[in-house]
Amino acid sequence: MTHQLPIDLVIVRHGQSEGNLAQFHSKIGDDSLWTEAFQGRASRNYRLTDVGIAQAKIAGEYLKKCGLGTFDAYYCSEYLRAMETAGHLELVDSHWESEFLLREQDMGILAGKSSMQREEEYSHELDRRERDKFFYSAPGGESIASCALRIEKWLQNLRETASGFRVIVVAHGNIMKAIRLRLEKMTTREWSKFSDDPHYLTYNGQILHYTRRNPITGKISNNINWFRTICPWDESKTPTDWVRFERPIWSSEQLLEWCDKTERLVNNTPDEEEEVLSTS
Repeated sequence: MTHQLPIDLVIVRHGQSEGNLAQFHSKIGDDSLWTEAFQGRASRNYRLTDVGIAQAKIAGEYLKKCGLGTFDAYYCSEYLRAMETAGHLELVDSHWESEFLLREQDMGILAGKSSMQREEEYSHELDRRERDKFFYSAPGGESIASCALRIEKWLQNLRETASGFRVIVVAHGNIMKAIRLRLEKMTTREWSKFSDDPHYLTYNGQILHYTRRNPITGKISNNINWFRTICPWDESKTPTDWVRFERPIWSSEQLLEWCDKTERLVNNTPDEEEEVLSTS
């Protein structure tokens, strides 16, 4: 039996959390919010700020205004900021399932550290991360690639239990990216989209809506082929139009062209090449 994904899959990023606010201040040179008590708090227990609560409420109102006030299945990360956001969406008759597969990326030794502390204590790790942001994992943590693998397990569960449903999810910024990587079959080189493509920017309270239903004709396909993204508390931040995406397939020539974008730094001498090939 072929299992399909939900017809509509709506993903909401949690509102601004204590961690988001503290890191924002650290990035502009202010670590005053990183008190001993706050640094001792596990990141899974970060609460929403007042701004975060307002963002969640606005997202809930936006969903209801768009006819997305009720769903067949409701999922949220078990981290407090996601659970709190789910509650403040104020969706009528909602019945939320807490799913640990939707937890945020584990940052390992970088967790619980301000941006300034990371620069001071772990600059070598930040250099490693800069070289390959997709596959990098901090000691004791996980990479985005690892997140995508566990998200694939969750997507498979949706295929088996929620095919044809309308599903809502409240999760985290990097988990939303991992979901996009798997659903759209994005390549690792497309990771830069999450920094500079307006359709892929992810704000607190952001809504990402995937569908198998053609928004123009209403016809339902076997695969999710359309998405739209909305920052409901400031719609000017991202385009809100529907986007049709194609999963990439390459010819042999395109594969080689892709590889040639990276300069080769080490190669055989002519004598080495002749010697190896003559004995093969």
